[in-house]
Order: sequence, then C-alpha cells, then structure tokens
Amino acid sequence: MPPLWLIGVVVLSTILCTGAFAAAWAERDRGRPPAAAQSGSPAASASPSPSPTPSLTPSRAPVSATVTVDRNGVAGVLPANALGLSYEADQLVLSPGFAPDQGNLKNLMRTLGVGNLKIGANALDSYTFWNPAGDAVPGWAKAPIGHAEIDRVALLSAATGWPVELGANLARLDVARIADEAQYVKARLGSNLLAMECGNEPNGYPGYSRPADWGYAQYLADWDACTNAMAGAGVPIAGPNTYNNVWIGDFARDRHSRVVFLTDQPYSLSQHNNTGHTITGLLAPENLRNDVTAMAPALAAARQYGLPLRHDETNSVNLGGLAGVSDVYGTSLWAVDYTLSQLQAGVSGLNFHSTLGVCDRKEQDGRPRIYTAMCALTDADRQAGRLAPRPLYYGMLMVALMGTGTFLPATVSTQHNLTAYAVKGSDGKTRVTLVNKEPTTAAPATVALNTGQPAGTKASVIRLAGSALDSPEDITLAGATVKPDGTFTQGPAELATTTGAGLTLTLPGGSAALITL
Repeated sequence: MPPLWLIGVVVLSTILCTGAFAAAWAERDRGRPPAAAQSGSPAASASPSPSPTPSLTPSRAPVSATVTVDRNGVAGVLPANALGLSYEADQLVLSPGFAPDQGNLKNLMRTLGVGNLKIGANALDSYTFWNPAGDAVPGWAKAPIGHAEIDRVALLSAATGWPVELGANLARLDVARIADEAQYVKARLGSNLLAMECGNEPNGYPGYSRPADWGYAQYLADWDACTNAMAGAGVPIAGPNTYNNVWIGDFARDRHSRVVFLTDQPYSLSQHNNTGHTITGLLAPENLRNDVTAMAPALAAARQYGLPLRHDETNSVNLGGLAGVSDVYGTSLWAVDYTLSQLQAGVSGLNFHSTLGVCDRKEQDGRPRIYTAMCALTDADRQAGRLAPRPLYYGMLMVALMGTGTFLPATVSTQHNLTAYAVKGSDGKTRVTLVNKEPTTAAPATVALNTGQPAGTKASVIRLAGSALDSPEDITLAGATVKPDGTFTQGPAELATTTGAGLTLTLPGGSAALITL
C-alpha cells in the first residue's frame, strides 16, 4: 500500500486537473448558441422572425420560403401609368431642364415605359410666378415662368408619351394669372395634360402663407377661386395634394364631382419624428405594413366616390431624404416592394420625387434631393442634361418590367423578410416578383414557387442585385446597367421549366427576382 502522503498528492492533482478542464470547456462554449440552434439541430430548419432593424451581419442559417399563387383570384390592378416622377416647379427654369432634345432625360423616362410627370411640390407656392408678359417680379419669386418653360414640358411629354400634372400657385392666389396659365397649358399640352392642381400641401399653409387659424373651410374657398379661374380653359383638375391624410376625406366628399382623381403626398419615413432612420428600418416588414395601413383612409375616400388615388409625390424619407438610407442599394429593393404593395392595395400610381440638379447638392430651399431617381454627377453634366440613374431608378425599372395586368393573390410562408407579388399580364404571361430584403450577407433563401401551371411550363428569371444594402455602388438588373444615354438592354435571362411542384429558386439575401412564365 502506498504511503498516505502519495495518495493525497494523486487526489489533489486529479481535482485540479478536472477543474481546469471544466473551466477550459466552459470558456470554449462562451458565445456559442444553444445546442438546439446549431446547424443540423431541429431548430435550425426555421429562421428567426425578422426584427424592426435586421442586422447587416446576420446568421447564415438556412432559409426557406414557399410562395403560392392563386391563378383564379384577383388582388388589384397594375396599370400602364403606375410609375411617375415628381419635380419641384422651380426646375422649370433650368436649362436644358425638361428639354427632350438635349441630354438623356427623354430616354431615361422612355426606359421606364409609360409614366406620369408631376411638376409642383414646395417650390410651386414658394418661388414660382406665372409671368409670360415680363411684368415686375415680386421679391419672393425666384422662378418666374412663362411660355418657353411650358413649351419644353409639352415637347418632352409628346416625345415620351408621359402625360403631365402641373400645379398653379395657390399660396399667393392670383386668379387672373391662374386663368392665363391654364389657358396656355391646355393649348400646348392638349390631351397630354393629365390634370392641373391648386397649390402644394395646403394643409401646411397655416402660419406660413396664411394665418395660423386658417383651416379647411378657408382652403376650400381658395381652391374654388383657383379652379373657377381654370374653368374657362377646360383643364382637368386633381387634388387636394395634402399630406398625412389631412382633409382628403372631406375634400372627396365636398368636391369629388370637380376632380378627375385624388392626390396625396405620403413618405415612407419621416424626419420630423426621427432622424435616426436606417436602411434596415426602411426595409423592415412592419414599415411596409405601416405604409399600406397609412394610405387606407385616403383610399377609402377615393373608392367611396369612384375616384382614382395617386401618390403624386412620394419617396423613402421626407425633407429630401437621408444619406445612407435614400441613396443606397437597399432603396432599390424598397422601391420594388413599396410600389407593388401600394398598387396592389389600390393606389393608381406613384410619382417619386426627384431632381434635375447635381446629386446631393442643396437646392433653393436649402435641401439636397438625396432620394432622387436620377441626377447630374457634375455641373457640366447638369448643363448638358446628362443624368445618372440612382438606386431608386433601378427599383422603378424592375417594376416597369412587370408590365401591366391584374394582380393575383400570392401567399408567402416564411420567417424571413421576403415578399412576393404576382401579376397576370395583359400579354397573357404570369409574372412573379420576389424580394428578399435580408442583408446581402445572409444565407440565400430557397424558394418553392407554385403558380398552379402545368409541368413543363417554360420560365425565365432576371435578378436585381447589389453588393450591400448600404452601398450605392454595383447595382445590376438582369446582369446589366442603364447606359449613359438612358437606354437599357438587359442581359440573358436564366431559363427554367416547371415540374409538377412548380419551381425552386435560390434567392440570395438582398436581392429580387422577376420570374416570367
């Protein structure tokens, strides 16, 4: 039998080694997810629910989604003029500005198909002054306009097929000038004049261009004076062009017989309440739901009186947009999702506010138009009318490639930030757009798509892709980019054939796909 002192040493050494091993093992496991969440475990088959602001460096756990299209259902209309652009009225005086024979604006508009051109916004009431006779200009009038400016717009409208919405200054109401302007606008634009409007966001007039107690009743009296002045020209009229759903229900009730459609100006996110917005917040599922919910009162008013509702000024973040949110690749995905969700809900079209000026440069109101669909990269480009497409433009272009038709109900089953829209096209083809709004570093989604079509149906796939949600660079659509002259030729599509179960598609994080069957 060994001596007692030797037994004690062995026991003590065993205890010390065991403790050290346990400590080392515990240190090794720190930060590791629970066993049930590791790859190959039962919980790994389901992705976590999306958060309001998903991480840019998420888990690469497998993702799956099932999309089922109801070919016998109807879920709305995708009209021909769904897309549009909106501009500040003081840009009428830019040269070449809206001229169709200089620069690439004409081609950039044509590339988007048949759209809608809105000219108005805050500059309408703040700076523009109808002055074809060359009268003395008031001090506030930074942009006196006349026949030449309307002529340029008329030529652009004729060259692109885009009808025009044009505003008249209501904040500084002058019925004689409004009547004269309406006469000339109607004469030059003819059937290409979609509508004229009186003022911009008049619910913001109190304390600005009207007394603080000026309200809806006073607005209606001014609006009547404005539209009565236009009556002799026989121009179609739209309104009320307000924001935050203010007055639109009352206006529809009181003046529905005098307008051809209703207009409002929603933005997805507001800088009034929060300047800490992010691209992931813009793409969050609840933000999409909030956008659809927010327009419900205006849409209900439009439906009640049988009028279309158009968001004739809209974009990602108001007050010019935010750098890193409104000018990055993630905005391309947002534009696809926002546009299709609004159209499917019943909105007749959307005009994305933009600029003909230099990218990110402050304009007369002290704000840059960060959210613009296109802009000039340099002063020389602006003077030549050469505009570069921004991320928003690529999202609009993908929507344009959906064509026109009738929305079909599309049910999405997934725990990831993925949406789907299906359209039975006017050409008889079925098109499905899938939008994966997870970061580009996320694991690809494997999407099982069932359109109810027979096995052997031919399909083509084009994709919208970018390097990172928060990057403004490296955006492609169908493997191509818009050419410097504003034209676009897509690359070859991926080809597939349906089986009895439909199609299975791999959709990387931070990408979208358009499937045509």
